[in-house]
Amino acid sequence: MNPITQVPEDLHELEAIDMQDQSSTESGHDELQKFVSDNDIKTFKVGVVDLDGVWRGKRIPARYFLESVAERGTNICNIIFGWDIQDEIISDLSYTGWDTGYPDVTLLPDLSTLKVVPGEPGVASVICDAYEMSGEPAAICPRSILKRVVQKAEDLGYSPVCAYEFEFYLLKGTPTDLAAKDWRDLTPITAGSHTYSLVRDTGTEFLIGEIRRRLSEQGIFIEASNSENGPGQFEMNIHYSDALAAADNALRLKATVKEVAAEAGYTASFMAKINPEWAGSSGHMHQSLWDPESGKSAFANAEEPGELSAIGYNYLAGVVETAPELTALYLPTINSYKRTEGGQWAGSSATWGLDNRTVAIRSIPSKSSAARIENRVPGADANPYLVIAANIAAGLHGVEQELTAPKRVVGNAYALEEGHQVKQLPGTLDQAIEQFEKSEVAKAYFGETFVTHYVQTRRWELRKLQTSVTDFEIARYLERI
Repeated sequence: MNPITQVPEDLHELEAIDMQDQSSTESGHDELQKFVSDNDIKTFKVGVVDLDGVWRGKRIPARYFLESVAERGTNICNIIFGWDIQDEIISDLSYTGWDTGYPDVTLLPDLSTLKVVPGEPGVASVICDAYEMSGEPAAICPRSILKRVVQKAEDLGYSPVCAYEFEFYLLKGTPTDLAAKDWRDLTPITAGSHTYSLVRDTGTEFLIGEIRRRLSEQGIFIEASNSENGPGQFEMNIHYSDALAAADNALRLKATVKEVAAEAGYTASFMAKINPEWAGSSGHMHQSLWDPESGKSAFANAEEPGELSAIGYNYLAGVVETAPELTALYLPTINSYKRTEGGQWAGSSATWGLDNRTVAIRSIPSKSSAARIENRVPGADANPYLVIAANIAAGLHGVEQELTAPKRVVGNAYALEEGHQVKQLPGTLDQAIEQFEKSEVAKAYFGETFVTHYVQTRRWELRKLQTSVTDFEIARYLERI
């Protein structure tokens, strides 16, 4: 038993424990004070991640952060989990609403995420966890969900290791400029497809290079960046780390890309499918389990380096089997499914293959720590915390149940049909919601409160589309019908 949790035998022991806690707190405060002084910090950006992966919070003066917020947190209305991507209140939520009066939740800073913000002199940022006023972790907070799943992996003796790679577009004009045009007549920073072009990349390095530099200053190692298949589309690959840090890094990458782009007069978009003629933007996620004692991948297979280990295949089998029921987390918006329609370099079936980019789950075996799998279903629009949590939960399900993966796909997975023992992933958000709501894996790992809340928010998205009149409808029916 941890000595701190034992019942003290006498007052002297209790006083010793109190002094130990106080000493630790004072040491942490001294380090924080030094951080503020050394970096001339005047303001802290303090925020939590909402269901859509948006970083929301407050800017707090350094003095008040030191005096109160660093230790006690700051309160904020729980509406941050009760509205949609447009800040429109979602009706009929079980979690919160007018009937509850929209009470506060507490944002408690995770000081291990403290960073100086490049490009904003005197500003630091910190990522928070959300707690109910009762002191319990908020059951619908995406970061708390991920931490719970990581703890489950650690209880089983594994450390999840993950890495994100993002695709995104850079468009001419600031977000204000494009909003004034109703988001029409979008012009990418470069014309045409110039995938991997080192010549074309030179012309955009003033932006992409600055993004890499700012991420590096925040301790985020970008392994590579390159132009992608769409006009004005780019990809960035984040170096692997533990699962929680991987999600935090993904969050900061999105924020940094958007901030740098806007400063230079451009708009960065992580929307899954901007234009039917342009390539979709993915958020592929690489993952493995490591042995914390040896520091090696549990997926590595020294005897057969061309295959994953037995644990690796159990994990892979879980991710493949649950892909249909967890698709709502990988593809969270109506637009997400425009990216996975047809052979678009995005997994659209519950399939896997060896270094095959037409399947949902790409196996990348190795005799070393490079052994891993890649989930190619998620789009760039997905919430990184929920995507990583879903993958780890699915993989652990496979490990605990000792699942066997279906036959690997050799060749073009897009050419396979349902009758060939291949499950297609949900093709629309409503289909995905239906499967997610019934998922026993989701309920077991994320909790029924989260599942219910998430389903309600996704159904709201569907209602917003169903009650809107689109340009397609006007052009198709206005005069002819």
